[in-house]
Amino acid sequence: MRFLKPVLFCILFITFSCKKETVEIPGIIPQPNFINYEDGTFLITENTSIVGDDSKEAQWMANELKFFLDEYFNLDLKITTYSQSDAIQLIVSEEGAKSEDYHLKVSKGGVIINANSYQGVFYGIQSLKQLLTPKTIVKTPILSFVNIKDGPEFGWRGMMLDVSRHFLEKDSVKKVIDILAMHKMNKLHWHLVDGIGWRIQIDKYPKLTEKGAWRKVKEHKKPWEDFETTYENAEGGVYGGYYSKDDIKEIVAYAAERYIDVIPEIEMPGHSEAALQCYPEFICEDTENTGVYCAGNDGSFEFLQNIINEVVELFPYQYIHIGGDEVGKEAWLNCKKCQKRMRDENLQSGEELQSYFVKRMEKFIHSKNRKLIGWDEILEGGLPERAAVMSWRGFEGGIEAANAGHDVVMSPASPLYFDYNQGTGEFEPPSWGGYNNLLKVYQFNPIPEDISEDKRHHILGGQANLWTEQIKSLSHIEYMMLPRLSALSEALWTNPSQKNEQDFIKKIDVHFDRLKALGYNFSWSALSPDYEVTYDKNEKKHVLEIHNELGIYDIRYTLDGSTPSTASEIYSKPIHFSDPIDVYAQTFRNGQAIGFPLKKLFSTNFTEKTKVIYSNPYNESYSGGGDQALFDNRYANPRGDHPNWQGLPQKDFEVIIDLGETTTLSYIGLNFFQHLASTSVMLPTEVTIAISKDGKDYQTVYNETLETIKDRNPIIKRIETYFEKQNLSFIKITAKNRGQLPEWHIRKGDAWVFVDEVSIK
Repeated sequence: MRFLKPVLFCILFITFSCKKETVEIPGIIPQPNFINYEDGTFLITENTSIVGDDSKEAQWMANELKFFLDEYFNLDLKITTYSQSDAIQLIVSEEGAKSEDYHLKVSKGGVIINANSYQGVFYGIQSLKQLLTPKTIVKTPILSFVNIKDGPEFGWRGMMLDVSRHFLEKDSVKKVIDILAMHKMNKLHWHLVDGIGWRIQIDKYPKLTEKGAWRKVKEHKKPWEDFETTYENAEGGVYGGYYSKDDIKEIVAYAAERYIDVIPEIEMPGHSEAALQCYPEFICEDTENTGVYCAGNDGSFEFLQNIINEVVELFPYQYIHIGGDEVGKEAWLNCKKCQKRMRDENLQSGEELQSYFVKRMEKFIHSKNRKLIGWDEILEGGLPERAAVMSWRGFEGGIEAANAGHDVVMSPASPLYFDYNQGTGEFEPPSWGGYNNLLKVYQFNPIPEDISEDKRHHILGGQANLWTEQIKSLSHIEYMMLPRLSALSEALWTNPSQKNEQDFIKKIDVHFDRLKALGYNFSWSALSPDYEVTYDKNEKKHVLEIHNELGIYDIRYTLDGSTPSTASEIYSKPIHFSDPIDVYAQTFRNGQAIGFPLKKLFSTNFTEKTKVIYSNPYNESYSGGGDQALFDNRYANPRGDHPNWQGLPQKDFEVIIDLGETTTLSYIGLNFFQHLASTSVMLPTEVTIAISKDGKDYQTVYNETLETIKDRNPIIKRIETYFEKQNLSFIKITAKNRGQLPEWHIRKGDAWVFVDEVSIK
């Protein structure tokens, strides 16, 4: 349907006026594909009725709407099955529309939500709720006359929730479903099984939950390090949990009420350490448990088929996800049974054996009237003809599968891994992987140009993936979901021709108030200040620019390190400085500080004359940007892959910084990094800082032996020294590398030292 851009603009940015009322219109996420406002308003009062037929679905939705209006506006509306004016009518009758389409019309007689399915009516109600919220804008339940004809661009709009790494209680899963539902998302991919936790009751194999659902908690180790199953009541630290069949039925029914299909994932043939610790007879002979089922053992297939038999009874949706990713082949290549299987089936490689495994399971799943879907690694060695592919390693696997005639769900790690950071600051909570900011998610399009025009219908849609290695609570899950799920909902629901990034920014600002009213722990990262420092050679001054991702709201700052307030300077133009500044910047929204602050000391005493002399060169792969990277005013964040870290293995970090001229200083600081869980980078054992006027005689101003920290989480250790103000020309910094990783470290080999940003003033 044709949609007028000027109409879209008025949705959010002007108030709608008529003779009696002025109505501020909050906008809808995801953006409807056709919307037209007209003169006039309708006020919902105690005399307004909610009209729906006597079906279970209609009455459930009517009661949900009644509860909403009571909670937000203290209105106790009557529910009736008789059509009338001054009503909110929920009607299933419209012919020719798709099952998820809806028509919402507000006029003098009230509100009509019309669709050819209850699912469409449900989505219409979600739009109506947004037109009536948040309270910061909508004070009374008055609606502008509007005509919305809407339906989704893609049929698969989902999110994967990993409950294997960290278990999520049943009621918390329901809250995740609520978030999906309010955004018109319709798929929950439920990652129930992985190497370090089995979360679904299987009657035929009770040890899967008696033992496989529980793991020993080991001091200073992440769950996947030296993983060991145990029993719920075992001595020592125990972590785990699982869903009974009744739990699963309850959650699936809860999702179905909200028109969300649940896709279970039962990992195979890899990522299965927990299951194989419970049933080791399915490990390859004479090998360790690598988490891979023996492909030469028919018992492995019988075991998995028996599990699938019970899974399909719990999950009515057509797809069963089998994982299929990151399968190590070494055990197969050293297993007599697997080698015999390869000879018998004329298979030439481990990839072809994996293909055999997946194809055999696909035939069984097909016999249960279900479809197999797996991660894009199932392409390797040959894809079963009926299988669908979920492409996570970029778009390439999805392109290959779609061009070969297979259905595809696009879920590339960039930008759809929601366990990645959404902000660049050091205060972000623990995360995994890279950086996927809000607008990067908004710009996602599941259909790349490389897919043939006649194959594009095979792209079912897209989904975000929320892995929980670093995420232990519902509050943290909400933080990683929101507001990125809001952006994804519009990317998948709204036709690209109707999307407008600037309009979305204004709508999401309003949406923050909805999320806050609902009690969700959402992220303000898109409004947190970020920075860039450059050097103006002509002016011979440094230039600081501060911004946030969305480009809205005041950023207030101080240059002396003090906490900014509503009385502090508002950032409005680049800050030029020739002396060091201790910046503390904070975004303020409606008079309140929000998001994480920017707290950085920016130096100016390093000049073009400054040189760095390294006793031991840094590794070229971890140069941090070269010799000048140590004082470029670009701070590395707490991630081992951040490009600003400068690193070297085994040897000490030892540098002499020749300032090139005599400089008056009283402070020196720098950062070191450690992340035991994911890297070989450890804090140095000792740090020494010395200063000199002539480069010959050095005075030590700092020396400290650093305590070994066994915390597996990322650490930035700030080393600072204050001393009597004096003139100097040379700084010598030595950081002792421990050389080799300690025995208790999960890795073996050289220890690394990572350093960044020497600050002086």
